[in-house]
Amino acid sequence: MVDSEVSELAVALRPSLTRLYLALRRRTPIREYTAAQASGLTVLLDHGPMRMGEFAQRESIRMPTATALIDGLTKNGLVERRPDPEDRRAVLVELTDHGHEVLERVRGRRESVLITALAELSDTDRAALAAAAPALRALQERLDAQAAADS
Repeated sequence: MVDSEVSELAVALRPSLTRLYLALRRRTPIREYTAAQASGLTVLLDHGPMRMGEFAQRESIRMPTATALIDGLTKNGLVERRPDPEDRRAVLVELTDHGHEVLERVRGRRESVLITALAELSDTDRAALAAAAPALRALQERLDAQAAADS
């Protein structure tokens, strides 16, 4: 059972985390691609080549949706399919060099936006965010693990 302190923290954090993500995405969109495509690209960047089933699981989508998403990214030259060396019946999907370039460009813009915003905060707020960064990463990893377990 979750105690009330943990519940209160979740209620306090969720809106801020959601709005923070949305604000960053709005300031630095990948205009050529949908949010779903951008998310899929990021999964491939963060986790490397993977089978379609793993991709669908990480994105919490069904296989037909994953296939359609990868098809669109392949047509745009961002992703490629190649045979899985461990199983000739399976394919791996991975970013192309162009896909890496697009994501690195977007990440660079997002880092610039964050740097500017962080510079405008007080020293106390920046210190609090620096102290919270490892805990936020651990929270993200926990949420990713829960999503994988739920699939």
